[in-house]
Amino acid sequence: MLPSIKKLLNISGKPRQIIYYLLIGMVGFALLAFLLRTQMASWYLHHRVDRFNKENQATLAISRVKIQGLASILLTGVSLKPDKGDTLLKVDSAYASIGILKLFAGRIVLHNVRLINTTVLLESHDSVSNFRFLLHGHQDRADTVTRQVSNAAAIDRLSGFIFDKIPLSLDIRNFNLINVDEGHRLKVHISQFTLTDHYFRSTAEINEDSIAAKWIMAGKMDNNNRVAEFRLYSADTAKVAIPFIGYKWHTMVDFDTLAFSIAMHEGTIDLSQISGFASVSGLRVDHRKIASGAITFEKLSINYQINIGKDFAELDSVTRITFNRIDIHPYLNYRVGPGKQITLRINKPQFPAQDLFSSFPQGLFTNLDGIRVKGNLSWHLDFFVDLANPDSLRFETSLDRHQFSVLSYGNADFTKINEPFPYTAYDHDLPVQTFMVGPENPNFRTLDHISPYLQYAVLTSEDGGFYQHRGFLPDAFRESIITNIKDHRFSRGGSTISMQLVKNVFLSRNKTIARKLEEALIVWLIENQGLSTKERMYEVYLNVIEWGPMIYGANEAARFYFSKDAAKLTLAEAIFMASIIPRPKWFKYSFDENGHLRESNAGFYRLVSEKMLNKGWITASDAEKLIPDVELKGPARLQLKQPDSIPADSLDFQIPE
Repeated sequence: MLPSIKKLLNISGKPRQIIYYLLIGMVGFALLAFLLRTQMASWYLHHRVDRFNKENQATLAISRVKIQGLASILLTGVSLKPDKGDTLLKVDSAYASIGILKLFAGRIVLHNVRLINTTVLLESHDSVSNFRFLLHGHQDRADTVTRQVSNAAAIDRLSGFIFDKIPLSLDIRNFNLINVDEGHRLKVHISQFTLTDHYFRSTAEINEDSIAAKWIMAGKMDNNNRVAEFRLYSADTAKVAIPFIGYKWHTMVDFDTLAFSIAMHEGTIDLSQISGFASVSGLRVDHRKIASGAITFEKLSINYQINIGKDFAELDSVTRITFNRIDIHPYLNYRVGPGKQITLRINKPQFPAQDLFSSFPQGLFTNLDGIRVKGNLSWHLDFFVDLANPDSLRFETSLDRHQFSVLSYGNADFTKINEPFPYTAYDHDLPVQTFMVGPENPNFRTLDHISPYLQYAVLTSEDGGFYQHRGFLPDAFRESIITNIKDHRFSRGGSTISMQLVKNVFLSRNKTIARKLEEALIVWLIENQGLSTKERMYEVYLNVIEWGPMIYGANEAARFYFSKDAAKLTLAEAIFMASIIPRPKWFKYSFDENGHLRESNAGFYRLVSEKMLNKGWITASDAEKLIPDVELKGPARLQLKQPDSIPADSLDFQIPE
């Protein structure tokens, strides 16, 4: 017997009788509570249900509540229906048992859970859904909690809450998840899902319109050690195709096997750690914003460690990302206070160059398929920005060669620009005109037959360091990122003339992520391998870019605007032609109703002429005589009065940096 109880029982007289009566009363009350536990639980649950229904404009109903044993509850006839919309949830019976000892410690830990005949229906139609009411107000409450405690403490509490709700034993029979979105129907059916001794394996049947598939789900959920593992693959030889996203976002994603794990490590108030891995084999992705066709990753995986502190979250550099034959160890930090800051660093020491080119996903880069190289490469990236102060942005990157050379090129001959070649111009991704870039074309002009004023004006407005850099200007790219952050949208790019040339000559006009990456790699190869001279690259560029609606090349443009040869352009005419390169189809909006350049163009003229003067490309006399106006004498003059749907006020004149 406990010493404290012995002490109480040794009390004599009236106090002893009072204590006995109290003990008998407590035992009686406990016995009465046990006998009436079902009625008490039923009353409490219905009270909570009534409150939920009033707050959410919904009807949550429970037909019967029964308490079994000391801490087990059985609910039958459970349903949830919003006032506006179809029934969201139906459960024939739900059983759960709770750990008594941990309940006394204030933790609700599930031991056994059983669900029989469960149907969840998510329906959206005409911007109205039957589940959105559940989300109202939750974000605000979550934000309040996050502000009151550190991120590390919040994550630690959240992980404890989640893993406490993973039962030791779980038995689900006849589970159905149905999603109906504007008539599109997706159904997931699981006949039986069983979790025993932390492990599970089950089959899911997927039906989306006329498509049917079977998936195998297997894994581990260990609430004691806060570890979860999951693996998903097809029940037959077919790939696992992710449903719904094809209908919703016109995207196809399928794979052979998906696996991931997550381990929540016990943390402190200042630091929490999450680690694990994720891998996918045979991944295939098809989306028009990524590439023009499907791309395939044979192997893609990440072994990660995430550190979450009081005011930051970071991907630790011990993280390893692998795709095919390449692996990198990135460091990524996002700091939320006092200002939002992003840091990204990657240092990839020397590695076989062929590993990079052999690791490109199939279908990603059409021009580089089959390329063979030797030697080594190394990659360095250092990025930082304080979003409250975009001018703080730091961007440094380099892909360095070490005894690198190209043994054979892939599908494209990157040296073709050194000789006359046919060029096809595109408009809205469709080919509209093909012409020769060479003497066979009467409008082709070599550099020495193009006005120096035009050459230098274009260099000033598009890429002042063209003859010095090797295809890339990190400072220009940095400035473009800063501008985009300030504008809260993509309003400015950082393309050099080399990048514009490669885009025009070698790549499709589809604006995809793949095209931008391939553009950068081809530029790097041409510039670093010396596949063409700067003079020839610039000559081709001036002869192929669009200078007006369906007007290609400097000489055709000079005749279109001024009825003269490109060699005879004046400084004012050259600066005007340089100004319209970013928006060649909109040239008419540079003019007023009388055919004179708008006053807003004066700033562009002033900046370009000052830069040209500082570099010695024009004389002081040229700059003094310059008037920001031109007289259209060619066919362009006739187009000024033609109606167009683009309002002039919506166009901002581009000022060179």
